[in-house]
Amino acid sequence: MAGLAAVIPSAFRSWAYMPSPSRLPTRRAHGPFQVNARLEASEKKRRKQTVYEEDVYNIDTGPELSTKEIIALAGVQVPKRLVQQLEKEKKKGKTVVQKEAVLVRKTHKLLRVIAGKASGKKLLSIADASVRPMMEVVRGAVFDILQARLHGIRKLSAGGSWLDLYSGTGSVGIEALSRGCSSAHFVEMDPWIATNVLKANIENTDFSELSVVHVMKTESFLQQAPRPGREPFDFISVTPPYEAVDYNILMGQLSTSYVLGKETFVVVEYPSEVEIIEGCGPLVKILNRRYGRTHLAIYGPEWAAKS
Repeated sequence: MAGLAAVIPSAFRSWAYMPSPSRLPTRRAHGPFQVNARLEASEKKRRKQTVYEEDVYNIDTGPELSTKEIIALAGVQVPKRLVQQLEKEKKKGKTVVQKEAVLVRKTHKLLRVIAGKASGKKLLSIADASVRPMMEVVRGAVFDILQARLHGIRKLSAGGSWLDLYSGTGSVGIEALSRGCSSAHFVEMDPWIATNVLKANIENTDFSELSVVHVMKTESFLQQAPRPGREPFDFISVTPPYEAVDYNILMGQLSTSYVLGKETFVVVEYPSEVEIIEGCGPLVKILNRRYGRTHLAIYGPEWAAKS
């Protein structure tokens, strides 16, 4: 045996008598087998998580990952305070983007002033269903009818105050100013439209000094108490979104408001399926005309109905 030991190299003898890994102690502070086992287990766990995430998450249609999930996938350690700060900034940035997306609204310049000082000037309008301006053919008919009813008594071009309710683009009130009215009040509840469309149209037609814009609901405006020295308006146009109002309630509010006088003319645009009331406070219905789906009712003093 001693002769055989002399023939076999010492390194080979050490390997041959080394115990198998299964016979080693299960816990060793710095043993190579324990370290390798931990690395292998960690690698298996990481691979399992990666496969799972790839299966359930699609970058195009999958759910949005939170900051914590992104850090976990990256396999790095980040202080808790930094994670909270990142989450806070992410939410803040998302809110800003959502607000900006809401404010992106398209406009066009398909409307124009028909006659008067600002004849032919283009007017801005919203390119969606939130604003439905009076058609040019209807607007032209309104002023032709009013002028015909006022003929021989007083002229529209001689002045007068106009109240444009649900004004939107302001096309009716601006048309009135262009044709000779001395002042116009515009009531529009949407702040963005009031600033970017209505006021822009008033400035573009050079009627800023003759105009007052009220950014509020029409119902709230009609319920206001009259200010000292505030007289009823000579003309009132009512062009609401068809589905947004109850016309009987609206006409009742208008009938009891200070804005209406015994000599006021009221122009109401409404859809054909609505039954409009016959009278409006002290006023009587002068006429009722139809333009496609749109109906036009004009109220005024009794003498105007006979003229």
